[in-house]
Amino acid sequence: MRRIKILVDAAMYGLFLYLMSYHAGQGLFRHGVLGCILLALFFLHHGLNWKWYRSLPKGRFTLAKISFLSVDLLLLIAMALMAVSSVQLSGDVFAFSPFFGTRTARSLHTVSTAWGFALTALHMGLHTRAWFAKIGRRAEKWLPLFLRRTLFFLLLAIGCATFWHSGLWKSLFLLSRGGRSLEGLRFYADYLLLTFAACQWVYLLMKPKHTP
Repeated sequence: MRRIKILVDAAMYGLFLYLMSYHAGQGLFRHGVLGCILLALFFLHHGLNWKWYRSLPKGRFTLAKISFLSVDLLLLIAMALMAVSSVQLSGDVFAFSPFFGTRTARSLHTVSTAWGFALTALHMGLHTRAWFAKIGRRAEKWLPLFLRRTLFFLLLAIGCATFWHSGLWKSLFLLSRGGRSLEGLRFYADYLLLTFAACQWVYLLMKPKHTP
């Protein structure tokens, strides 16, 4: 079951990035079909994790539990808004749809997609905290503390710079029609760096005090 969950999550993440990289040459029809597949994978993801929802009322509400619940709830809202705006835009893709795209629908799609990515990155950060701590413990054997911290914060600085130059922050608050138009490997490299930086921030803010 764990492997299936990982495969579904990886497929969702990869497909989400591909859809975010959309440009006119990809074709709206394929974009629409893959968007439907992404929504189906999102429902499947929640179905595979239904035991987690059942366990929510049990135990104490720790910082980690509250963070997971808050991020997941906001991500659910973002995905719902993406779905609503997609339906509103569906007339541009599917001939049978009675809906036709409006400026408001496109703006909603832009904002909800940007927040969907940001919240997905934070969700991944919550899941990878233990991985960061494990890597840190292993690195103790061959890298001094100064070099470990230098490398960590160098990568974080690169990720923060990428966030600024990508223009994603503009899409989050609809300050423009979107960020820079990046295609191919450059787009994926930038957004992988953004994801990694988000995971680093979560680790810094929530790591155990005894973790080096």
